[in-house]
Amino acid sequence: MEVASLERRRRLMDMLGQLAQVDSIDGLVMALRGSARAIGNADGITVVRRIGNRVAYVAEDAASPLWAGHDFPIETCISGIAMTENRPIVIDDIYADNRVPIDAYRSTFVKSMAMFPIGMGEPRMAMGGYWARVGPIDQEAIALLSNLARAASPVFDRVDRHQLGAAG
Repeated sequence: MEVASLERRRRLMDMLGQLAQVDSIDGLVMALRGSARAIGNADGITVVRRIGNRVAYVAEDAASPLWAGHDFPIETCISGIAMTENRPIVIDDIYADNRVPIDAYRSTFVKSMAMFPIGMGEPRMAMGGYWARVGPIDQEAIALLSNLARAASPVFDRVDRHQLGAAG
């Protein structure tokens, strides 16, 4: 196994240990934002929250700005589709997939992407990885990011329940 691959796996293992210490939604968002890009060897990542019928891009770590601070209708956004279908979505060429709202991507570096739902049952969060090249996305990146999203799911549910209980 090459050194870069070992480093990505080490980062994932470190992150999995850190997830046990997360005690808020903001903490989870920042943990994902701070680790996913390196783990997935991506040019950018975003963390997205579902708010009713919309998705809000709450954090990003990217080569250039993407959509942090913006929200979109859930049905017109790949993150929303990943959440409503409760499955990862991998797109090797954003211009060849009719689910991608191309106008939102034209001014970005993004050429390929993968979106991973987060949350048990009905996901209410997602994490997206973005690459500046068209073509098949590295399968190790997909596997590592998918594992990270799966590990983040019970953490999201735990801290979300705790925060809802504290607010009520």
